[in-house]
Amino acid sequence: MSYELHHGDCIEVMRTLPTESVDAIVTSPPYAEQRKSTYGGIPEADYPAWTVSWMAEAKRLLKPDGSAIINISPHVSGGQISDYVLRTRLALRAAGWCELDEIVWNKTNAMPTGSPKRPRRAWESLLWYGTHGRAWADPKAGGHPVLHPNIRMGTSRADRLGWDHAKSGARSTPEIARVSNVLSMAKASKSGPDHPAPFPWQLAEWCGKLVCPPGGTILDPFSGSASTGIAAIRNGWDYIGIDAVAEYVEMSRERLRHAAT
Repeated sequence: MSYELHHGDCIEVMRTLPTESVDAIVTSPPYAEQRKSTYGGIPEADYPAWTVSWMAEAKRLLKPDGSAIINISPHVSGGQISDYVLRTRLALRAAGWCELDEIVWNKTNAMPTGSPKRPRRAWESLLWYGTHGRAWADPKAGGHPVLHPNIRMGTSRADRLGWDHAKSGARSTPEIARVSNVLSMAKASKSGPDHPAPFPWQLAEWCGKLVCPPGGTILDPFSGSASTGIAAIRNGWDYIGIDAVAEYVEMSRERLRHAAT
């Protein structure tokens, strides 16, 4: 296991890395202008093209079966959900990316913010992209044992419903269940790293187990406090982190050094 950190614009840094050298990307890029006080922000009108541009370089770095998970969430303005995330998703599809799934992160300790006339916004998207629809994945890596592995749907009901796959003996019940595409997990605690939008390392670990093979290399182009790097150290993946803010790179360096000892 090794790790490296780079300070600079993610596109410029990625251009220096070898082609097909990365197994997976797990990242949380700036949310349009919601973090402009720390990252300068990307105007909503420019966000789809900006994402397509850095994802184009990411595509060069990914191995043929590699994939990327992007944590992102739109905000509400004037009572309406912003459409920049929707437009970004469509732009990535138009650029040739295959949207493999949308994983819902249910934030169990989300703050009660937003309009008192609307439900509390408590989830974010983990958008999963591959260069094709057969990207490498191990959905059992973060799974849990099946509680009742021998229970199957009765043959008579399966016949009535036309479900051949559910008939007794049609296929064996696995011992480990695949992870769901709805994930309940707390946000990073306030006692964590001094970063304005810390990405919980447990969430990065969950994503990494899904998309990064054992001993693989995982990249975070928006490294922040290097939570993806912490997950990499804990799981034996090589890690490459990039961030545009020198302060966060140094914070990450110290955090990773401590985690690796």
